[in-house]
Amino acid sequence: MGEIEELRRRLEALEAEVHDMREEQAATRHLAVNSDRDVAALREQRRADVQLMQALRQTQLEHSKTLEEHGKLLGALVSGQVAMMEQIGTLTTRVGAITEHLGITPPEQPRAEG
Repeated sequence: MGEIEELRRRLEALEAEVHDMREEQAATRHLAVNSDRDVAALREQRRADVQLMQALRQTQLEHSKTLEEHGKLLGALVSGQVAMMEQIGTLTTRVGAITEHLGITPPEQPRAEG
């Protein structure tokens, strides 16, 4: 009977080992399924992030173009302002020369507040 008991003990050990292996296999399968879900979610998030970055890039390009156009317009306005100030200076000098020639006292200049 010693041999049968030995076989029974070995069979029980083998059955326990098979049981443990099946549990490990089920846990591994569960981890694999969850990993696949996590990877799919990460891929979806990455796609959304890439789309967002592309949209931000496009907006940045549009804003840069608008700022460049505004800069050109502002430059033109400043140039026009400078030209007008030069003309006003020339006119003021000429009016001063005319009033002096005619002996007229020019009206009082408005005072700048500031």
